[in-house]
Amino acid sequence: LDSHMCCMSAASCDPIEAADLEALLSSTLSEAASLRAVRDPDEAPFRSRYTERELLRELQQQASANAAPLGLPTPPGGGGGGSTERARFIEAVAAARLGANLMDTEEGTAARPLLEGAVAVLVAGAGARDMDGAEALAIEALNRLGILAANREDQAASLALLQQALERYEPARRAVLARADALSAVGDVRRSRRQLSAGAGAESADREAAEEEAAAARVAADAAAVEEAHTLTCFYLAQAHGNDGDVRESARWCLRTMQRQLDRVGGGGEAGGGEHSFDAHEWARNAASLSGYYCGEGQYAAAERCLHAADWVLKARRAEERRRLQREREVEGSALPGGGGEGGGAVVAGAAARSRRQHQECE
Repeated sequence: LDSHMCCMSAASCDPIEAADLEALLSSTLSEAASLRAVRDPDEAPFRSRYTERELLRELQQQASANAAPLGLPTPPGGGGGGSTERARFIEAVAAARLGANLMDTEEGTAARPLLEGAVAVLVAGAGARDMDGAEALAIEALNRLGILAANREDQAASLALLQQALERYEPARRAVLARADALSAVGDVRRSRRQLSAGAGAESADREAAEEEAAAARVAADAAAVEEAHTLTCFYLAQAHGNDGDVRESARWCLRTMQRQLDRVGGGGEAGGGEHSFDAHEWARNAASLSGYYCGEGQYAAAERCLHAADWVLKARRAEERRRLQREREVEGSALPGGGGEGGGAVVAGAAARSRRQHQECE
């Protein structure tokens, strides 16, 4: 069965088998993530996002059909993903992703009801069954609703939604850690079993090891996604309190955001990727502005720390830039004649660098 062909419209959607719904979920989320990474041309900036939208709508409609009273019964033993509870959760995941897609394509009004409908199910978590990314998605949906409320100039609603996102962080973090612990325990049992039967079933052992590695990578990605979503919550809280006229709280959340960026990336700015990456110069300007606020409040030690942090981030960024240029020179030198011999790469790279400098001076 081709799951992508089973639901062309809401009217023609019939329930499908549990395994087929799970396959549709997996393939849709994978394709959607790939489409979000595409950089479309300026003349059609949202082309890939529109394709993603259609895939998500198809998943939402199919999950809705499976969650309806006439949906397929849960298989014997209750192990299927076709249960009403599971289908409703999958529907909420699709709705939340659709809401994010609509916001990213500047259609916030259409995004709001999707996100509002998804949040209650995502936060409750019934039917999640350790779904990859579910914990972070709940926080992201609340963050986005907070943004939409701020855009409507409803600051009270924005702060309330962001507070909910803040309260979701610790439970989400603990849930991911519990999954990591469970995975580690299963891995320990499997490794002990493999040691006892050393030399037997090598192919099966390799397959198990590969499965464990893939599962560990997914849990690590989930943990990173939760941290990214929480950093954005802190960032939006700084903005929301500023919009509400509470400068002190705005400064506190601004400081928290900047500290998390440093802790996650390590100071260079670009190195971490995701939402934790930042422009070092912009970060330093924000730190300087925050220093001015603390000076005005008479908190001179805090102001000094902000300035020292700005100086450190800029130095770290310059050091990273020097390392990047050095790596480029080494690669360039090794590709030139004489670059492959012992010491030849460094000599040629140095000559190439001197040539570039001389050319720039002439210009």
